[in-house]
Amino acid sequence: MAAPSARTLSNRAARMVVNRAAIDQIILATADGLFELGKSIIQSAKVPDAAPFGVGLVQGGGVIAFVGDKRVAAWSTGPELPFTKPRAAKLSPKGSDGVTIIFGFGFPGRFQEQGTIDQPARPFLTPATMATLPEAEDRIRAAWFKSGVISAKRAIKGDTYGANQAKTNDAMASIFGNEARP
Repeated sequence: MAAPSARTLSNRAARMVVNRAAIDQIILATADGLFELGKSIIQSAKVPDAAPFGVGLVQGGGVIAFVGDKRVAAWSTGPELPFTKPRAAKLSPKGSDGVTIIFGFGFPGRFQEQGTIDQPARPFLTPATMATLPEAEDRIRAAWFKSGVISAKRAIKGDTYGANQAKTNDAMASIFGNEARP
């Protein structure tokens, strides 16, 4: 069989219809999964609470989730925090579908995490993040399943990406060699 011509390929591409509602659902489900990951990180962080900072100052942690430039979720551990975007945070441009998750603790937590001239660093958020990071894929997959982005039948087979994982791994190995296999 002869290879398709460039014109045939362009005709096929021209007929492609994007299911925008499904893409939006996937993006929102991904944001939910990452938001849950951020909550897990905040909850597992062992926050130092000692004098010179006072009781409770460092313990006000929270998570904010954005899709594009719109806030989709917010959560905190301590007293109600003002849920506004931190000034230093850069969000995706208006109209884009980028997912941004911001998590952390109040201002005094920065001094504990990074240290000062007079005090060594006592990291608490970085170790919690590194310990929780391997759960990211499972959290996103659970959010996809919960929102109906993937079906129960696919989830049972482990086929959460829309293709048979074994076939995908074999195809990657044939292209990149055996080091591509997980």
